Amino acid sequence: MFQKLNIIQLFKNTDLFNIRSFVMLFAIYSFISVWLANLSNNKDLRLSHLSEKLKIIKSEYVSNKTTLMNLSNRSNLLQKANSLDFFSADEPVIIIQLEYEN
Repeated sequence: MFQKLNIIQLFKNTDLFNIRSFVMLFAIYSFISVWLANLSNNKDLRLSHLSEKLKIIKSEYVSNKTTLMNLSNRSNLLQKANSLDFFSADEPVIIIQLEYEN
């Protein structure tokens, strides 16, 4: 029986085993490549999400800083006006539009 198996060319051909090892190596390489591509894509998505979040936080920072600067300038003006015996109006200022104003 064993002698009959030796006759079959499939087992005598050593190139088949070299092809198997190449296929296995290529499959492992393919899996590693796909895994690294997926990892890179996930990091890229996270980076784009963080950069969008950074834009929002920067705009909030600028808005808050502008508000604080306006409040501190108003506070400084009120202090200077109080030292000169001026006072702030209880009602908002009325603006009168003239018809022929330049």
